[in-house]
Amino acid sequence: MAPQNNPHISAISNTNELLVLAFHGKYWLTVQATVRLPSGDAPEPDFALRPGRPSADNSVQPLPLLVIEISDETLLFDQTIKSSLYAANAIADYWVVNVKDRQVEVYRDPVPDPTRRHGHRYSSINTFKPGTSISPLAAPDVRFEVEKMLP
Repeated sequence: MAPQNNPHISAISNTNELLVLAFHGKYWLTVQATVRLPSGDAPEPDFALRPGRPSADNSVQPLPLLVIEISDETLLFDQTIKSSLYAANAIADYWVVNVKDRQVEVYRDPVPDPTRRHGHRYSSINTFKPGTSISPLAAPDVRFEVEKMLP
């Protein structure tokens, strides 16, 4: 992988701060860590919000409630290949923080689609621009202002 540039790193820092403030002590938040999916795939998303508390037990592999990718150089890959992978593994809430276009794309409602690489896609894709806010499915009472996630 190419080295991360400052806009990417800034968006990671900004999003991390928001997620920690909202979810510390309530969920297991992982940052750029391996997520073992039911399919056997093991991507390393920028953020994964998992149910429960952190565990050192390798047999504990809760399916994430929310996966977030901070994306600039890998935007098309994250929008197509990774979205299909996460949809195929029943990740209900997948967000792409699109650094280039200054927006957050929210992917929900996984459905089968044999034309996609992993045989699934999201049937709902919504785009949120600065000035708007979004809530994760796992915590609808929590709101994130889009501009605070962006660099």
